[in-house]
Amino acid sequence: MLEHETLFKKIVIPVDGSRYSCNAVRLAGRMALVHHSDIILLHVIDTSVLDQLTAAGTDNREQIEKEMEEGGRGLLADMSMELKELGLSPETLLRRGSPHEVILDTAEEIEADLIVMGKLGRRGIKRILLGSVAERVIEFAYCPVLLSDSIRPGR
Repeated sequence: MLEHETLFKKIVIPVDGSRYSCNAVRLAGRMALVHHSDIILLHVIDTSVLDQLTAAGTDNREQIEKEMEEGGRGLLADMSMELKELGLSPETLLRRGSPHEVILDTAEEIEADLIVMGKLGRRGIKRILLGSVAERVIEFAYCPVLLSDSIRPGR
């Protein structure tokens, strides 16, 4: 490979605050340093979760959505700081919708070369009925998808 060639020009990293997505940020950050990639951190406010919380809670939808947005912005800020410590300048996006659809649409919209994500998804019966976010992204992505489980200490 020639020095000026970049294998992954744009890397999208969906984050949800789980240890898996935090590990994905670390892995993608290291890859971005090697490949001189642009990093796009993406957090999706899951509208189906918003609907469930609205139906089950005493708060109104606007209040719940505001809290979810504040949490998402905080998460993006934390992950962005971690990447900035590596010398990277990540872009952050906060979007609403079905996580796998938003991840796929965003990757296509920005012409991502790679999606690096943790083992995001549902558990239990919902996973059986609906499938995990990661499985759906892998199934329908037009670009490579790298799943991160964990990174060994010291690496």
